[in-house]
Amino acid sequence: MTTTVLGAGYAGVMAANRLAGRGEEVVLVTPNAWFVERIRLHRVATGLRENARLDLETVLNPAVEVVQDTATKVGEDKIQLASGENLPYDTLVYAVGSGASDQNGTYRIVSEQETERFRAALAEEPDAPVTVVGAGLTGVELAGALREAGRAVKLVSTTPERRAIQAHLRFLAKQGVEIELGRRVDPAGLDGLVVDTTGFAVPSLAADSGLPVDDLGRLLVDEQLTVPGHPDILGAGDAVHIETPSCLRAACATALPMGAHAADVIAARREGRAGQPFRMGYVLQCTDLGGGRGRVQFLHPDDTERAIAIDGRAGGLVKETICRMTVRWLAQERDRAGRYSWPAGA
Repeated sequence: MTTTVLGAGYAGVMAANRLAGRGEEVVLVTPNAWFVERIRLHRVATGLRENARLDLETVLNPAVEVVQDTATKVGEDKIQLASGENLPYDTLVYAVGSGASDQNGTYRIVSEQETERFRAALAEEPDAPVTVVGAGLTGVELAGALREAGRAVKLVSTTPERRAIQAHLRFLAKQGVEIELGRRVDPAGLDGLVVDTTGFAVPSLAADSGLPVDDLGRLLVDEQLTVPGHPDILGAGDAVHIETPSCLRAACATALPMGAHAADVIAARREGRAGQPFRMGYVLQCTDLGGGRGRVQFLHPDDTERAIAIDGRAGGLVKETICRMTVRWLAQERDRAGRYSWPAGA
């Protein structure tokens, strides 16, 4: 029996490692021969870091067969690839992640390709101010990195409700970022270099394949991360939505447990046992604010904020430690399947 994993992001690599380490035959389909640390792309975009790549062998079990290609359609027992080949599968883990294409002249930094486009635009216009739309973590981290790189930055957003975001904006304002709150704007209507960080988009692969999706195009799965009506297809990561109400958000903190749980469900079924419902709880939300400073916000399992946070250089140190740990967790799972664990929660 062979499990095919679509996508070599946090969820896909975790699922592949967990299965391969248990003796499962695993095929990983990815367009690139490297792993991208997406949580570092804001620094790549501003030239503070050369790239966010790691050789796949540093995080992936060597028993996993890598097919360097892109899936264009998922069938009942085979996958159509961009190369024209058909790849058969017994079980499939759909972990294609999220991204977004250029929209009306604005930039995004949620994929390696889009990050490089924005970086090139910054180099072509070294004196141009930059407008960042959105005060979520992506927008805040990008604004901080731009200021660290010496660029003039304006951040535009609706008024945030979370205390952590309000603290981020106060810090950025002290660093010289112009903050404009309280209005919703069309990023395409703004002048200059504009980065839209207001949300993610997912590939249309699931919808193109006739699989059930939500209104954002995310693959619908049940509590066992299985697609209803398609028991041999499971999903994990940003491109997946659990049908039951949940507090999950797009993040590597979500993708890693989902990838591991999808593998656990497959392994259980191979042994004739029923898979368990997916459960996880959040602990921290870490933000890089530039210049070695950051904020670590402690969370309740349902992603609401606790009253405790770590700011400044201590926060930046913890943030960097967590970034390094995401790679270490993948490498540890590569070396010993089942080692990765996560807190159960809401």
